[in-house]
Amino acid sequence: MRKLSLLLAGALLCTMVGCLEGSGGADIPFEVAPKVEPHTAEAGTFDVDAVRSMINIKGQHFDLPLPVSEIADGWELKYYDRKDYGLKEGNGLATLYYNGAEMGTVSLENCYSGKENNSVMYSVAVTTSDSDIYDIIPMVSTIGDVEQLIGKPDSIDSTERPYVNIYHYGISLGIDGQGIERGHNIAVSFDESGIVDLVSITYSDLTQQEKE
Repeated sequence: MRKLSLLLAGALLCTMVGCLEGSGGADIPFEVAPKVEPHTAEAGTFDVDAVRSMINIKGQHFDLPLPVSEIADGWELKYYDRKDYGLKEGNGLATLYYNGAEMGTVSLENCYSGKENNSVMYSVAVTTSDSDIYDIIPMVSTIGDVEQLIGKPDSIDSTERPYVNIYHYGISLGIDGQGIERGHNIAVSFDESGIVDLVSITYSDLTQQEKE
C-alpha cells in the first residue's frame, strides 16, 4: 500500500500525456459498487462507505469508485504513459481536472489502450491542504484528529530511517496480476511532527482478486 501511495504522490508532480474524449458507453467486465450518498459514521469509527463518499478535491466533491464514462460535465482526465511508470495493460494513472484546473491524481482499473473510457477510478491520494478525504486534511490534521475521526488504525508502518509513519485502515487483499491494489481501505501518512502529509483511499473490485 505504501508503494501505491508514494507512486500516486510522485505522479502529482509529473508530466501528463494523452487525453480523454467522448463519453460513450463503457464495457466493464464487473459490477461497479453503487454510489453512496455522503454520510458520516460514529466518531472514532472507520466506515469505508462513509470515507469513499466524502472526498473533496480543491472544493469539488468526488466519490469512489467511479466509471470514467460517468464523470460529470467539467471533469477531465489526462492519462500517464504506462511505460514511464511500469504499469501493465489494465492498470492506469491519470491527472484529474475540473474546468481546466488540476485537481489531483487517480488510479484506474480496466484501463486498456484505446479503451480508456471503459476505465474505473478506484484510488485517489491527496497531499495539499485544499483537499481532504473524510475531513482528514494534509498539512493540517494531526494524529489525534485522525484517531478522533476514524479511530485507531488496523496496522501501522513505522520506521526511523527513512522516517515512515503510516496508519492503515480497512481491507487489503494485496496487488493483483495487473499491479492493481485490491482493497477497501485508507492509508494516512504523517510527517515527523505527527501532521498528515498524505491521505490515500482505495476502493477497488475485490472479486477480481478472488478469481485469480
